Amino acid sequence: MEMPRPHGALDRNRPRSFGQVDMHVLIVSQYFWPETFRINDIAADLVQRGHQVSVLTGYPNYPSGRLFTGYQMGGVSREVQAGVEIIRIPLVLRGEGGGMRLMLNYLSFAVAATLLGPFWCRGRYDLVLCYQLSPLTVGLPAAVLAALKRIPMLFWVQD
Repeated sequence: MEMPRPHGALDRNRPRSFGQVDMHVLIVSQYFWPETFRINDIAADLVQRGHQVSVLTGYPNYPSGRLFTGYQMGGVSREVQAGVEIIRIPLVLRGEGGGMRLMLNYLSFAVAATLLGPFWCRGRYDLVLCYQLSPLTVGLPAAVLAALKRIPMLFWVQD
């Protein structure tokens, strides 16, 4: 007879599915709430289904290029919105126009998330979901985290 598992305990021999309540999903996305993108709905839906969700993201500044009201650029910060743990890392803001500034924005997120992600996204995760609008640089920190944690990565490209 098999012993019942306590809620949230992970049985690594059992296949994972999105219907189970003990998955911990790590989303890597340069954009997240309060910026309005589909990934916000996906994260909230996963929480509603009983999963733990953490998001590694930057400070909100899309589309204006200016930091959203209520946020101060600093080091790494944590907050919780709708049951989703949000880990914000510093990045170069998009600014207003200019390809060089946008390139710095993308590169700064990729570098900061790759270097800081492994220290701030500790613990057990079952899956890394990389939400990609543009460019492909968002995939770098997601791939590094998935490799370090030896877990699968889903790469959702929107652009």
